Amino acid sequence: MSRRATLTTILTAMLLVAVPYTVLATDSDGDGTDDVDDDFPNNPCADTDTDGDGLPDTVVSGCSSQSVVGYTSFEDPFAASIKYTDTGSESVNRYLWNNANESHVAHNQTTGSEMGFTLYYTSTGGVGLTDGDYFGTVNYTGTVGNFTEGTKGYQMSDVDGITTLALDDITAEILTFDLFVQDDGWEWSGSSSYDYINISFIGANSDISILSTYGTDIDTGYASYLGTWTTITVAIGTAGNGHLEVEFSSNSGSEAIYLDNIQFTSTVVLTADLDDDGDGWLDVDETDCGTDPLDGNDVPADADSNGICDALEGDDFDGDGISNDQDPDDDNDGVDDVDDAFPLNPNEWDDTDSDGIGDNADLDDDNDAWTDVDESACGTDPLDGASIPSDYDNDMVCDSLDSDDDDDGWTDTYESDCNTDPSDANSIPLDSDGDGTCDFQDFDGDNDGVNDADDAFPSDSSEWADTDGDGTGDNADSDDDGDGWSDSSEGDCGSDSADSVSTPEDMDGDGICDGLDDDMDGDGYGEDDAFPADANEWIDTDVDGFGDNADDDDDNDGWLDLVEADCGSNPMDEASVPDDIDGDGDCDLQDPDDDGDGVADGDDAKPMDPSEWDDTDGDGIGDNTDLDDDNDGWSDAEENECGTDQYDSGITPTDYDNNGVCDANDPIIEPEPEGTPGFGLISALAVLALAALARRD
Repeated sequence: MSRRATLTTILTAMLLVAVPYTVLATDSDGDGTDDVDDDFPNNPCADTDTDGDGLPDTVVSGCSSQSVVGYTSFEDPFAASIKYTDTGSESVNRYLWNNANESHVAHNQTTGSEMGFTLYYTSTGGVGLTDGDYFGTVNYTGTVGNFTEGTKGYQMSDVDGITTLALDDITAEILTFDLFVQDDGWEWSGSSSYDYINISFIGANSDISILSTYGTDIDTGYASYLGTWTTITVAIGTAGNGHLEVEFSSNSGSEAIYLDNIQFTSTVVLTADLDDDGDGWLDVDETDCGTDPLDGNDVPADADSNGICDALEGDDFDGDGISNDQDPDDDNDGVDDVDDAFPLNPNEWDDTDSDGIGDNADLDDDNDAWTDVDESACGTDPLDGASIPSDYDNDMVCDSLDSDDDDDGWTDTYESDCNTDPSDANSIPLDSDGDGTCDFQDFDGDNDGVNDADDAFPSDSSEWADTDGDGTGDNADSDDDGDGWSDSSEGDCGSDSADSVSTPEDMDGDGICDGLDDDMDGDGYGEDDAFPADANEWIDTDVDGFGDNADDDDDNDGWLDLVEADCGSNPMDEASVPDDIDGDGDCDLQDPDDDGDGVADGDDAKPMDPSEWDDTDGDGIGDNTDLDDDNDGWSDAEENECGTDQYDSGITPTDYDNNGVCDANDPIIEPEPEGTPGFGLISALAVLALAALARRD
């Protein structure tokens, strides 16, 4: 067979393994044979095992397959709708075991065909699983929808501590499992916090971290896992024999994860059965002896029980004149029958892999899935099954000939140039902008037009500057300079949005710049504010340039506001002033001498007339105006001339002759009546004397 034909065969076989098979609904491995008729339903390299010894009758040349070497879909363990309750102490670290009639949290593989698992509880001071939580195997849908395989899965929720689910140890190359993270209020609040998921494969050679949310808020850092089934696949071959661990911490029943369809697979190379019918005769011998190698009841006749069938004894297979039973080299190929794997086939003598096909015809002498031609080209021993070419990516092209050893889509040479590991599929060149040049060599890794050396976000094509250094690029940052003012506000207000020192004027600190603020001093008055830049003033009633709050005469009428308030006039109306008859600056309501005549209002007969203060005779005419103060019929002037008191109506001038002229002023006095000579003069003199005394007082 040509090298091209060999490679075609190998690639065809690999495609049968790698591509999801849809040939028949019941043909799991896609080899064209229904599972009911296929003794190896999960391996496309073989389909028949006549004697049921686990070895296939024939194997597709050069064929290998990824076969499931261990799995669990949590179908075997018991599941119930009853909550699991831990009956132990929540403060003790320990393994948790199953309770009767409650969903199992652990499983022993002796029951069923699925892998076993254990559950370990670590106390953090909470109530643990003692308060009854859905934990372990479950068979209901709802939050998670249908489970991805079968009707059951494994739920972990509200542990109030830490639980570690660990599967049995296994050696495998690939691990796959399905994970559902419930979409709810996960939170992280520090190193001693809760709500995290750590999934790892713990191997004898190394540990592989698969998923770790520790230290991150799951709702934000792992949002892609929320509310959906996610299939996770990871290579674990380098870790060696080990087990899958799922460490989980939460404190709420609504914080839950679900697991299902956990599978471990490895490359399996089948070896063909040399005795298909298990009758003790090799297939090649039965063919030479003329019996059916697939019928255990049809065996060669061997009368002398020497292991050589009678049909061959006595014959001279190679025609050298020596009968076969006497000929040490029946096929005359130069190899003695005690050493010849094919004593009757001159073209074959060795069968290194014991697959019934001689090395000369066998394309893979050691049956290690690598053709002899490929092994020779790759520098390994085609006759040693333990000597196989290094093939990191399992693409059946050895690393020494493979231009892409780890099958990550980047050639080994390019990975070396880009400073990544060409033997590690997880180590790939970063090409942020997808321009075909890795970031290591690309001066503009994100292709945003700004060189990486000047790019604050060299892996983000939408960002390149971070003016305020807050970790958010200017394009996404609503406040580029971090001065508390949004870029849009600064643009509207005329300040520099890229300079934290340049901020809009905001007199009242209300977050609206003065240029856009209807009430920039924050005093509650907008367009009608007479003092828009003074929070303490807003009205200037008298327009004198002083606000009413500071102005002590708001209407500028010469009267203080406080005085006007006390005096009953309007301090906001210049036409309204207090009454002040005497103009002394004290309003009448407060002035004890309203008319300013020196006599208190209470003693002033005319308190509103500064020219009057007494009205002796109470006739309504002040004494200063009244010509007869005591209203006795004699004028004040007459009484003064006549020597009587002008303020006492009981004292009047003597007028002996009643002529209206007092005797003191009357030059002619009528005679006294008879009988009283001289009495009139005496009387007049007496009156004058009394008047003089009274005036003196």
